[in-house]
Amino acid sequence: MQVEPRAAWFPRGTRPSVELSGQLDWTCLLGAITEDGDCFFSRFTEYVTADHAKHFILALCEEFEEDLIVVLDGAPYFQASDVTDLAARDDLAFVTLPAYSPELNPVEECWRQLQNALSNWFFDSLEQLTTAIDTALDQLSLPKVSNYF
Repeated sequence: MQVEPRAAWFPRGTRPSVELSGQLDWTCLLGAITEDGDCFFSRFTEYVTADHAKHFILALCEEFEEDLIVVLDGAPYFQASDVTDLAARDDLAFVTLPAYSPELNPVEECWRQLQNALSNWFFDSLEQLTTAIDTALDQLSLPKVSNYF
């Protein structure tokens, strides 16, 4: 997850500085929201690939143990054959959102809230960042999926 700096106010005459180690640690998240208001997030310590997306969707199937219709955005890792081949399962169907339509994806609201919660914070370690992410995820106001379709 990449957190963009946001505008902030500081006392007149001060200019805060942040020392950087030159090393970036980061994490990626995939998320899903059900029509019943349940959510499911998975964290990865490297850039998300088709293999990660496949394992995420299989974890959704295991978590919810029912027939699923999974709405996917246009991320390249969801378009790979490793993922699209899962549609052959009897308990799984995919619907792909139109390109460049984040307003149709309820998970985007979760990412927006997470971005707001983490903006302008400096974390000394990846552990501090993941703790902050977990806290923010617990405090999300999940959007109603029915408002999007």
